[in-house]
Amino acid sequence: AVVSTQSTGTEVVLPLPGYDVLFPDNCCKQYFEEVLQGDGMSLDHFKGSLGKEFNVSGAYRNIIFKPSEFEADILKYKEEDEKLVATDMDRILERKFERVQEGNRTAIRLQFKLPKSCYATMLLRELRRHDGI
Repeated sequence: AVVSTQSTGTEVVLPLPGYDVLFPDNCCKQYFEEVLQGDGMSLDHFKGSLGKEFNVSGAYRNIIFKPSEFEADILKYKEEDEKLVATDMDRILERKFERVQEGNRTAIRLQFKLPKSCYATMLLRELRRHDGI
């Protein structure tokens, strides 16, 4: 195996079971086989044996994904229930939204894009793990 010292982890994928997926010959494949076996199945069941409507090709998912177009702003505000950002309804009705940056409370506004099957809640969880947030 070739080990890169410049890896970010974003190139690591996890196989999702299916007839078109090549599992590495390691503990990952063994784990999937054991789980399937517990349900009376095998990797062979993903093509044909249960009928055409149950054919599952499988896929590969990155286990780490970096968001694109990431922006963060610090907002100062006074009241606990103060509106901090424009809502979709404000945009639809073309209502102007301006706020004054003052107060003794602090919030952070995050904007980013993630592809399908990536979840913002996971990103927020990871951000909260770091000191200072």
